[in-house]
Amino acid sequence: MRIIWALDAFEDNKELNQRMADYLTHLHQTLQAEIEPLYLLRENEIVLPTYEVPAWVTDHSKTAESLFKEVLSDYNLPFLLEPKVIPHASQSHAGAAETLSHYALRTGTDLIVVGSHGREGFQRFILGSFAESLLLQSEVPVCVVGAHTTKTRSPKNILFPTEFGEHSKDNFRHVLELAKNLKSGVTLLHAIARPIESLFDLDTRPRIYNFKGQMLTLDQIIEHTIEEQSHRAQHWVDWAHKEGVEAQFIIDNSFRGVDELVMEAIDSTEADLVVMEAQSGPMSAALLGSYTRNVVRKAHCPVYVLTRHFYDKKEDRFVEPSP
Repeated sequence: MRIIWALDAFEDNKELNQRMADYLTHLHQTLQAEIEPLYLLRENEIVLPTYEVPAWVTDHSKTAESLFKEVLSDYNLPFLLEPKVIPHASQSHAGAAETLSHYALRTGTDLIVVGSHGREGFQRFILGSFAESLLLQSEVPVCVVGAHTTKTRSPKNILFPTEFGEHSKDNFRHVLELAKNLKSGVTLLHAIARPIESLFDLDTRPRIYNFKGQMLTLDQIIEHTIEEQSHRAQHWVDWAHKEGVEAQFIIDNSFRGVDELVMEAIDSTEADLVVMEAQSGPMSAALLGSYTRNVVRKAHCPVYVLTRHFYDKKEDRFVEPSP
């Protein structure tokens, strides 16, 4: 497994970097992963053409590499690959994230680990968020270690919130492979969406809804949906057991915010890692909608996001190509 550790080495965020270093140490020990530390060096003086890098930039990069090595020495990670500095001309987080995404794809990277300060409000508006920009741009999964992260050990239980959407089965397959490699269990979390169907007011109580061609009460609709989704979840749990992964599921019908449910489930299941599907729908909203964004910012464990570009690839990501 190849991992890029993307960090801003020259910002005053040593505590956050130490959390990432602790987490990467466990990943290296568990997965025998190759981990490449990477720093994106922004050049403010000129806009560089993509086909040419002036000599002074090369010299500047070498200086940055030397300083980068000094910074990394503080974390005592002898297993790291040679640090990489990538100059880029973009003045935005989005442009820098695109540069990193292209490099990760070109080098066959399996995962990018990045830190997030979890800034909110006006401060976030001014400073932006590189981690969130990366989640928009990356074609490989991104694992975010946030400001509130306290769990940095190798995961023993993975929480996988899912809406059972179009790509969820492939994503669960990815989660199972991850769980097998990490020797961890999996907890599925599914939130029952509030029914949105045509309402027929028949002057009766309770009201009757048209649900899949049947006239049912709201309670009957919810009961039917819980049964249907529980059956599906159990099928996935059985699938996990066949793969040698211990699994369980939670079906919630409280209609609370999904980010609130995820945060609660992290505690109740003692999850060490959350794997989020960044796709539209009631479980995760639009990419980096409020649910995914809030979990990334607030979780006390790393959040591993299966990005839109990752699962939108047409080729099967989980099957070796035929010779």
